Amino acid sequence: MKRKRNVNVQVLPIVKEDSINVSKEIARYLLDISKLVIGGAVITTALDLTSNKTILINISLGAAIIFASLGLTILFKTYKRKGNKL
Repeated sequence: MKRKRNVNVQVLPIVKEDSINVSKEIARYLLDISKLVIGGAVITTALDLTSNKTILINISLGAAIIFASLGLTILFKTYKRKGNKL
């Protein structure tokens, strides 16, 4: 004969997520792009796929700084507009 088990059921509250904030997603995307640019430059120089490494590193650092600054600017403006703290 099987014994009955006592089962405790806990109800978890459903948390409704905020709607997707497009500017926040764009900012995160730009930050990801800046990381990928640096990674691509490092891989390219490590594999000796280019003859002039200094120009490649300088251009990739410049592009990464531009993408990162754009992403951080958009992210900070998004948080200031909402009144949230970082």
